[in-house]
Amino acid sequence: MKARFLILAIIVAFLTVNIGCKKEGCTDPFATNYDSEAEKDDGSCTYPQVDPNPDPNPDPNPDPNPDPNPDPNPNTDPREAYLGSYWVTDSTWMMGEYSGETSYALQITTGNTKSDTIYLNNLLNRGKSFFAIMAGSNFSIPSQQVDGPYYITGSGNFNNNVITYKTSGDIYENRGTGTKQ
Repeated sequence: MKARFLILAIIVAFLTVNIGCKKEGCTDPFATNYDSEAEKDDGSCTYPQVDPNPDPNPDPNPDPNPDPNPDPNPNTDPREAYLGSYWVTDSTWMMGEYSGETSYALQITTGNTKSDTIYLNNLLNRGKSFFAIMAGSNFSIPSQQVDGPYYITGSGNFNNNVITYKTSGDIYENRGTGTKQ
């Protein structure tokens, strides 16, 4: 009898311990620390922070590969650093012979364009504007009419506050350099 009572007491104690010892943890599947093996919620659930000021117009198509180094000034015109007045000196060669040099103010503007175009105003000290296409700090001057049957073409670059360029036409070559004022 004592043996039966002892066996029954051991079985009751074993069942009480195993039944009463459910694994505790976070049982909410929406929590960031959800434990799928937890049977009893111990109050430890944590949730992602909610933005107190959410964007009222979220982007419906967010970029899946955002730029890790975004431009802090996305509306800045890349041509901006090169715009302004330059005091330049041109050297001209006519039919291969040095013809002289001229110093004058050259104005660089965008001409209200919204791409890679700049205008070289007063290039060759003629009071005319010629357009150029930017590529980084370099530019190319596509063929454009100067006077009558004469055309100009060329290229150049900006380095810090200095412009350097070379233009040529039917019978001349012109080289110039100048500092931003």
